[in-house]
Amino acid sequence: MQFANAAFDFIDSLDQTADAPSLVGTFQELIRKLGMTYFMVGNPSQPGVTRDDRLIATTWPQEWLEHWSSQRYLFVDPIVKQLLSSREPVRWSPTERAADRAGTRILEEASEHRMPAGFAVPVYNREGLVVAVSMATEHYELGRRDEYCLHLASIYFHSKLEALRTPSAPPPRGPRLTPRERECLSWVASGKTDWEISQILTIAEQTVHEYVQNALIKLNATTRAQAVAIAIITKQILN
Repeated sequence: MQFANAAFDFIDSLDQTADAPSLVGTFQELIRKLGMTYFMVGNPSQPGVTRDDRLIATTWPQEWLEHWSSQRYLFVDPIVKQLLSSREPVRWSPTERAADRAGTRILEEASEHRMPAGFAVPVYNREGLVVAVSMATEHYELGRRDEYCLHLASIYFHSKLEALRTPSAPPPRGPRLTPRERECLSWVASGKTDWEISQILTIAEQTVHEYVQNALIKLNATTRAQAVAIAIITKQILN
């Protein structure tokens, strides 16, 4: 519960954060409360394409960041591969090995820089491309519910960071959610299950499920977390 409160306090504070450096510092404070040491926000999509927006924000050790970049690990990093293929958060630890030698070497070298364990979250930018929020630590102590809270906080963090970096960019056009779809998706963003939402709104659990599925279809999302991120970016929820 302590970690959950820290995550939601962070989300509540976002409206008072007026610049990107302050936001990065506030997020760094949050992950430290949750036992994480470093984080990186970057765009790993389309590894073969040159992009100027690969690195968005980071507190990684400079030595590791330069080494990771110079060795072109973007193409072989096992965490990046999983984020791009599964669209689900990724947890790693010192006891795990990658599927290939290159990936295993990267994990071993990260351990040498006091980053042997971590948690990475995929979120989506204005163009619908995946962005990674990756956090690392020496000793991983988060449980599943803590991970859910950190996942949600990462989505809000990226959304606010993107708004501060491109304040004049208009929200992307697309199908608009109905009031009920927005309401249900807002409760999804708060971590509620379909059953819990049905009790809050006093409607059938199946009806809640249908509203959420309709929202996923309209937003062209494959997961609920992705739908929440897109809805936040397009200002359809949490206005």
